[in-house]
Amino acid sequence: MRRSISLFAITGLLPVVVLGGIVGTATFRSQRDAIAQQARARVTFTAALLARELDADRRAARALSSSTVFDGAWNEGAVRALAARAIEADGRWRSIRVSDLSGRPLITIPAGPEAGDADSLARAVATGRPIVGGVVTEPDGSQAFAVHAPIVRDGRIVRMLTLMVPSRSLSGLLATQSLAAGWRSGILDGSGDIVANAGFDWHRVGRPANPAVIAAQRKGVLNLYRFRRLDGSLAVGTWAPVAGTDWAVYLSAPAHDYSGPLRHAIALLAGAAVISLLLFALLARLLIVELRHYRARERGELQRQRMEALGRLTGGVAHDFNNLLTPVMGGLDLLRRRVPDDPKAQHYIETAMASAERARTLIGRLLAFSRRQALAPRNIDVGALLTGLSDLIRQSVTAQVRLEWSIADRLPPVLVDPAQLELAILNLAINARDAMPNGGAITISAQRATEAETLDLPSKDYVSIAVADTGVGMDEATARQAIDPFFTTKAMGKGTGLGLSMVHGFAAQSGGVLHIASRVGVGTVAKIVLPAGTGEPAGEKAAPEVARLTRRRILVVDDDQAVRASTAEMLTTAGHDVIEAASVDQALAILDEMPDMDAVVTDYLMPLRTGADLIREVRKRRPETPVLLVTGYASVAGDVPANVARLAKPFRADELLAGLTRIFGRGALA
Repeated sequence: MRRSISLFAITGLLPVVVLGGIVGTATFRSQRDAIAQQARARVTFTAALLARELDADRRAARALSSSTVFDGAWNEGAVRALAARAIEADGRWRSIRVSDLSGRPLITIPAGPEAGDADSLARAVATGRPIVGGVVTEPDGSQAFAVHAPIVRDGRIVRMLTLMVPSRSLSGLLATQSLAAGWRSGILDGSGDIVANAGFDWHRVGRPANPAVIAAQRKGVLNLYRFRRLDGSLAVGTWAPVAGTDWAVYLSAPAHDYSGPLRHAIALLAGAAVISLLLFALLARLLIVELRHYRARERGELQRQRMEALGRLTGGVAHDFNNLLTPVMGGLDLLRRRVPDDPKAQHYIETAMASAERARTLIGRLLAFSRRQALAPRNIDVGALLTGLSDLIRQSVTAQVRLEWSIADRLPPVLVDPAQLELAILNLAINARDAMPNGGAITISAQRATEAETLDLPSKDYVSIAVADTGVGMDEATARQAIDPFFTTKAMGKGTGLGLSMVHGFAAQSGGVLHIASRVGVGTVAKIVLPAGTGEPAGEKAAPEVARLTRRRILVVDDDQAVRASTAEMLTTAGHDVIEAASVDQALAILDEMPDMDAVVTDYLMPLRTGADLIREVRKRRPETPVLLVTGYASVAGDVPANVARLAKPFRADELLAGLTRIFGRGALA
């Protein structure tokens, strides 16, 4: 009897042990892979941010080395003035030095002994390009690194310009990624010396990193590798190169964090071995369900982090591109007015302006994805909006596609930007058309959102707008990537891959969500879930009147010289007197000297102090002076004082003048 009971127990427990082993192994691998992916994502993201920071320093050094003060005979006074202005404009730079090709200093601003980096200076002389040097310890005991830029005249290098940047200025990049206890992050130069670090003693800066870390970097080991820290503890680490330099960013974690899932798996196996036979079936089912839920949460979190990182990078690129596009569009607009009687020139200008408008639309989609576009939400009647779109959508699909509509009665209004909602629905309809090369049906419907559609949203009323097709559909992997920017299944030249990412960003920025469900061979359903508004739907807004203002004195503030000059030229051409300022402090000084200034046109994102700081100072000192804020995206809502008129970059002259008309009021018209 005992033998039978033992055999029965062993027979019953053996599957539990096996299942526990399988589940434990799967959990271990899943958690270990998650740690590895998280570490790689963090170190790659930090390396991208650092590459952008160092590239900005190289470009600044190149710009300074190209200054006209270095033309002709050596003019120490002019060089000192240029260096002093540059250091004041960029608070990160410690000093600026001009030296001969052997490294002998000719002038240092501010004056004082400076540490040198002969190797990187020699490389800059040899390559003729700006070079980021390694970390050095300066005479005062602090650490810094040099950015060398050749001063080239008549095709040859005559001198070298060097920017000294304190290492501590890079610590903020590492702080963007919060580290768990025992995790360490740092930046290494080409020699393996520590430029900046986080998670351990700052006094290690300027010294060589752990030899194991340097060896892994030189061998090109990008995956996680094991090594022993200087304090004797075991750790795992990874690193990523910094583009355009010989620097690298590394990240390490205690080995027990990485191997911890293994201990959990063993504990799970031991627990499963002692579970009674009566709970065997229930336990197995619970383990499987829990594992599935864990993996789903893990995939969702990784996707959220990846999309957040992409959104930040995309928003930054789009903002910078808007700054580049503003003087292009402004210059074309002004040029068109200067040559009204030249048909060929007008044709060329219109062609270039059309391309610029396409670029502005593309940047708008990037900003929509990154949730930094400027929205003008108001209560909208969904049924009326879809009815108004019907003709445009019908013209956008082929004759082989059948359009069907299903709009529920008595829908509440939705609080959104109507123009962006129309663009989102049109994008979804065009995607549905492209998914049905042989024809089919597109069904556009609107109804109150169900509880399942709003699980991840705050508790309130929502409206669901769905665009369904009977096309080729997508598999699960493709559907997960569908909202990624620049991801497309269309042929080359047939799409930008920004349609669904724009819809996703618009829905999220409006307080809603985009759901995509698809099956291969069956079709796709894309649902935009948007928050319901309160009150009655708003009527259509009248287009702003563009009229000639009386002559005004206007202060234009922008740190980007090209954007500032273009804006000033637009206003000057319109008959206004323009004063330019490159920073908030310079603008405030001008306002103190010129109390008769009629208005201020200011950029938002500027070094040291932003346009929001300037607006607060203007309202404090001269509350009667109107201000127009020019910005590349709308992520500054919580920073800018209320009731400030805004103008989105890029813009034409008419749009700029319309913005001035709004802040002056109709009484200011000529």
